[in-house]
Amino acid sequence: MCGIIGYVGNQPAKKILLAGLERLEYRGYDSAGIALFAKAQEPWIRRAVGPVKSLVDSIQAQGDSPTEGIAHTRWATHGVANETNAHPHRAGRIVLVHNGIIENYSELRDELGREGAQFSSQTDSEVFARLIDREIQKIWQKNYQGHSFDLSEVSKQKEVIFLGLKAAADLVHGHYAIVMSVKGLEGHIFGIQNGAPLVSTETSSGVLIASDLQALISLSKDIRFIPPGVCFDLTQDRIHFYKLDSLSSTEVKSEKIVWSSEQAAKDGYEYFMQKEIFQQPHVVADTLSGRLPLNPDSPFVWENPKQHDKLWAGVERLVLVGCGTAYHAALTAKYFFEKWARLPVEVDLASEYRYRNPLFLKGTVVGVVSQSGETADTLGALRLANQNGAATFSICNVPGSTIFREAQLTYQTKAGPEIGVASTKAFTTQLTLLASLALDVARLRGFPQNEAAHLARLPHDMEIVLAQAKEFENLGAQLKEYSTLLFVGRGTMYPIALEGALKLKEITYRHAEGYAAGELKHGPIALVDKNLAAVVLAPSDDLNLKTLSNLEEIKSRGAFVIGIGREGNKAMAAHCHHFIGLPECGWASAPMLYVLPLQLMSYGLAKALDCNIDKPRNLAKSVTVE
Repeated sequence: MCGIIGYVGNQPAKKILLAGLERLEYRGYDSAGIALFAKAQEPWIRRAVGPVKSLVDSIQAQGDSPTEGIAHTRWATHGVANETNAHPHRAGRIVLVHNGIIENYSELRDELGREGAQFSSQTDSEVFARLIDREIQKIWQKNYQGHSFDLSEVSKQKEVIFLGLKAAADLVHGHYAIVMSVKGLEGHIFGIQNGAPLVSTETSSGVLIASDLQALISLSKDIRFIPPGVCFDLTQDRIHFYKLDSLSSTEVKSEKIVWSSEQAAKDGYEYFMQKEIFQQPHVVADTLSGRLPLNPDSPFVWENPKQHDKLWAGVERLVLVGCGTAYHAALTAKYFFEKWARLPVEVDLASEYRYRNPLFLKGTVVGVVSQSGETADTLGALRLANQNGAATFSICNVPGSTIFREAQLTYQTKAGPEIGVASTKAFTTQLTLLASLALDVARLRGFPQNEAAHLARLPHDMEIVLAQAKEFENLGAQLKEYSTLLFVGRGTMYPIALEGALKLKEITYRHAEGYAAGELKHGPIALVDKNLAAVVLAPSDDLNLKTLSNLEEIKSRGAFVIGIGREGNKAMAAHCHHFIGLPECGWASAPMLYVLPLQLMSYGLAKALDCNIDKPRNLAKSVTVE
C-alpha cells in the first residue's frame, strides 16, 4: 500500500531516499515525506501532499549533509490525504514511517489519550509511534530509574528500544511494517516486519531498507527479504536481525535478483502501462522458455519436477484463489483444467475464501495467484490452506516474496517488474503459465493434449495484434461520448470480459461492466440504449454463433457495438459498428490475445480523458492490507 525507504551510510541521504521514493511511488501517491538525522541535532522532517515530486520541489534548498534518513509515500487508509496525516510521524524521540493497518488503533488512541497523549493526525501510524514511545519510556524508567535516556551506553539504549518495540507490538492487532529512528541514537534505524513486506541490502555506501526491491535494484542485486516476525537494526555497515517474540539474533539470507534497474525505466514509452503492454510478447516468451515439452506425451520442464509430480499425484479437486486481475486469471484457468485435465475446479476471491470456512477435502490442491506475492488476502488464503494440511502452490512473479516463500511449490512467471498499477503483462504471463500447468496436469492424469504448439506461437501472434495498437488506442478515444461500457463473452471470454471492464474502470474511472453473454437477458440488457457502447468477444469457437446472437440483441437496442473475433469473420463484421479481426489461434491462446485490444482501448480512452494512467486515483499496486 505505502512505500517505505530508509538509509544509513556515508553518502548524502536525501538524494538516495528521494530516488527510492520515486521508484516506490506506484505503491501510494496521496502524500510523501522525509526525515533526515544528524548527530546532536533535531530531526529534520518535511511532508507534502500529492506525488513525490511535490516533496522534491519543496525541499530543494535543504542541504545534503545528513547521511541517515527515512522516507515514505502514502496510500491513505486512516485519515484523509493531507500534510498532517503524511508520514513521517513523530512522538517524543520516535520518528516513524509505517505501512499496514493497526486494526485496534481506535482503542489504543483512546487509551493513550486518557494518559495525556496529544495527537496531531488522524492516522493509526501516529498511534503506533506514540505507543512505542510510551513503552520505551516505561521500560527505561523501570530498568534505569533516575537516569536520563541520553545515557551514552548504546547497548543499553538498543536493549530498551527493542524491548519497547516488542511491548508495543504485543499490544497491536494487524499486519504492518515500521521503520523508525530515535533521537539521541543516530546511526541506527530500527523497525519490524509483521506481515507487510520489507527488503534490505548492504552496499559499499551504506545499508538500505525498503518496501520492495524496486527501490533497491539499481544499487544492489543482493537482496534480503525480511520475513514476518522479525525486527532489525540498520547501521552504516550492516543490518542485524532479531526474532520479535524472543529478541534473539537470527539470520536472513540474501538472494540474487536478476532484474536490472533499466527494466523498471520507461524506455521511451509515455507511460509504464504502455511499455508493459508492448512487453507482453517478450515476457510470455520468457515464461514459456525452457518449459515447453517436445511432444504431447512429454512433461513440461519445471524448476522442481519431483515436487511438481508429488503435488499433483492423486489430486481430486483444485481450488484457485486470487484478487482483482489475478482472480480473472484463475477464472480463465478453470476452463483449462476442467477441459483438458478433467479436474473439478473451484475459483474464489481471496477476501471471501479465507472467511467462509472452506472445506479442505482429501485430494484438494489449493493454488493462489499473485503478481506481487504480498497481496494480504491472498497470503491469508494460502496460510489458511497450509494450516489445514492442503497441498498448496502459487503462481507468482516476485522471487523471494512472502507468497513465493510460503507456498509449498511456486511456479514463477517471468513478467519482470510491473510498475503500472493496472496489471497487463502480469495477467498474460499468469494465463500462459496456468495454461501450461493445466496441459501438464492433463498429461499426468492420462489426458495428453496436443496444444503446446499453440502456446509456442503465442508471442508471435501477440506481436501481430500489437501491430494494430494505434487503431485500438484511437478506438478507445472514441468511447469518450459513452457513459457506460459493456464487455461480454462466453467461455474463456467471460473472464476476459471481466478483465476488460476492470481495466477500463481502473484507469478511466468510467462505468463499465463485464458479463457472461448468456446472462444479458437476465438483467444487464436493461442497460442497453444509445448511450452504451458494447465490446463483444467472439473467437471462432463452438460458442461463436451463440455470442453473435447476443451481439444482435445489443445492437438492435441502439448500442454502439465493437466486435472482436477471428480475422475474416464477415458474418460477425456485418453486425458490428467496428470490427477487430485477430489472428486465428488455439483455444487456450485466445484469452491472451483477445485481452490485448481491451488493454489498449482502455489506455486510449484514459489518454483522451487526460487521466493519470500509471497512478489511477485511490489505487495502489500491491494491496498489502485488507
